[in-house]
Amino acid sequence: MSKNIVFDMDGVILDSERLILTIWEFIGHEHGIPTLRDTMYKCIGVTKDKTREIMLETYGPDFPYEELRKEASQQFKDRTKKDGVPVKTGAREFIQYLKTNGWQIGLASSTLHETIQAELEFLGMYKFFDHIVSGEMVRESKPHPEIFFKACEMMGSKPEETYAVEDSKNGVRAAAMAGLKVILVPDVVLPDEDTERLCWKKFPDLSEVRRYFNTKDLEN
Repeated sequence: MSKNIVFDMDGVILDSERLILTIWEFIGHEHGIPTLRDTMYKCIGVTKDKTREIMLETYGPDFPYEELRKEASQQFKDRTKKDGVPVKTGAREFIQYLKTNGWQIGLASSTLHETIQAELEFLGMYKFFDHIVSGEMVRESKPHPEIFFKACEMMGSKPEETYAVEDSKNGVRAAAMAGLKVILVPDVVLPDEDTERLCWKKFPDLSEVRRYFNTKDLEN
């Protein structure tokens, strides 16, 4: 059995998406844009450029996205300055289990590499990842499969022999289109039936994924 696995970061390893939505909701109220949280909800799992595109399509070409993005980024830094970004239930233990058992661990995230490195190093988790594909390394945003093709290329693994751990519809579609075995661990965006049909397995959290990996024949 090939031991290759690729994680998304936000919403899978880090419990960041709820905080991000809360911050954009606050900014929306501050600037008189009550729908801003709902619009950001549509941007979960996509790149910064795609988020900008969605915002401008929604609010018009004069929408001050860059100004508000910087404000949101600063609030995020302020709120996580002391303890870092919260880690999802079971994430640290599962990744340590994989490392101990000889798995090759990749990361495929739409977030910029500088941010990925800073957040994971703060938590002492950056060292666990053998290969990282970040948002600026790909042309297309999820649900396009490019980021997973690139992750498998870097890892030297065949997509059909590689697992992907995702939380969002866009991430699941991207991984499934690339041919990986998709493990769905839902976060703030609940999956629809079409999304669930694309998955190999679904679990409530990463602790349950670890228990399954520890007790089951993964070829089935």
